[in-house]
Formats: sequence, structure tokens, C-alpha cells
Amino acid sequence: MEKQIIPLVYDEDMLKLHHSIYVHCDMTSNPHLAIQGVTGTGKTYLVKQILARIGLYLPTSKITVCDFKGDDSFIFLEDCDRYHRFVDCMNGFNEFYDSFIKRQTRMNTDRNLHILLFDEWGSFLNYLDKKQAEEYRKKLSIILMLGRSFNYHILLAQQRLSAEDFPKVRDNFNNIITLGNPSKEVIGMFYSDIREQIQNDRGLGTGYMLTNGTDFRKIVVPTVTNMAKVEHYIKRAVEYGT
Repeated sequence: MEKQIIPLVYDEDMLKLHHSIYVHCDMTSNPHLAIQGVTGTGKTYLVKQILARIGLYLPTSKITVCDFKGDDSFIFLEDCDRYHRFVDCMNGFNEFYDSFIKRQTRMNTDRNLHILLFDEWGSFLNYLDKKQAEEYRKKLSIILMLGRSFNYHILLAQQRLSAEDFPKVRDNFNNIITLGNPSKEVIGMFYSDIREQIQNDRGLGTGYMLTNGTDFRKIVVPTVTNMAKVEHYIKRAVEYGT
């Protein structure tokens, strides 16, 4: 499988040296990404940039959006078949999972990238009854463990990643971005080995990135100058192949 590289965020240390150097992600080797941060830290702003870069740099990619929060951030997708909000996220996730199973069982021989954005997965699980929630956790775990080989990827965004919502979250997500100042619980869960590098100085659009559990860096979210263009590339990937 060819490399599928996209730019994610700026390296803050390089920015301080007046070099706008991106931290890149190769989706073939680091397939799953989780973004956490309290309200107002810029999660959705970053998510939209990442989705747009997938649409731009990997033009045959497919994106499925499950927007449980359901505010106006993705309203430009409301007529797209692979956009789902609130309760309909159940259908959206199941459709994504079923298409993964078809590829895994060779009913579908395509190998183009297909990524699921799920905004507020934890809130979604809390909405479901216990049996349903466990079913969706199991399906997500299967995709996290097997998805890379079939070019199926997960992008999750929520206020705080927890072991309850994501068993072995640090092991299953190759890239974890924390925006804003992490809580003591988050530091203990993700940054316990490097807690001396965590400072209470993170503002809007800044944070930390951990890759493969060991590669740590301070990051800055780039500024968007043309949001219409960002939304164009997202919509193109959400509609691709429909």
C-alpha cells in the first residue's frame, strides 16, 4: 500500500524559530487519530482542517461523518448520504462498519482510504442502553485492531478520552492530540512518563501530540484563511463514490 501522508498541525518548537513546519501523519502506518479537549479549545476547527487535507491530498478517499453533537459545524453536509447527526449516528456507524466487513471478507476489493469521523463518541455511548453501547464498543475495537490492513481509519473527537469509552485507548490510537491544558487525569493516562514537560500554558489552538505512545511534541493548530475551501474538500470526500 502506498504511503498516504497528510499534514496535521504545526510543530510549536519550530514555529518559535520562525519555521512553519508541519507534523505529518502517514495513514498507512499510523491509522487512527483521537482529539480531546474541553469546549472552546478548537477541536472542531482542527477536525475540519484534517478532513479537508484528506480530501485534498488523498482525492479518492471516502469520509463518513457521524456528528452526534449535531450543531451547525457540519451543516454544509446535511444533504450528503455519508453525513449523520445525533440518533442517526447509529445508522452511520453501522454502514461504515458493514462496508469495512465487506472489504475484510473480500466482497469489496477496493483499497481506497475510508475514514470515519465520530464527534462525541462518549456522549453517544451514554445515550445508548448498556447492551447497545457494548455492541458499538466491540465494533469500534474490531475496526481499530484490523482497519489499517484494509485502509479503514477512525478519527474521534471528544472532550476527554477515557478507558471506559475506549479500552486500551493509548495503544489503539496511533496519534492522540490534546488541545488546551490537560487535566490531572489526562496527564496520568497519557503523559505520566513525561509529565514534567506538561505546562499550564496552553491556549486556544495549542496543545500536545503523542504518536505511538512515545513521540511527544507541542503543537499549534494552523489558521484557516478560507473556510469555504476547507468545507469544499470535506464535502467532496463525503460525496465521493455516492
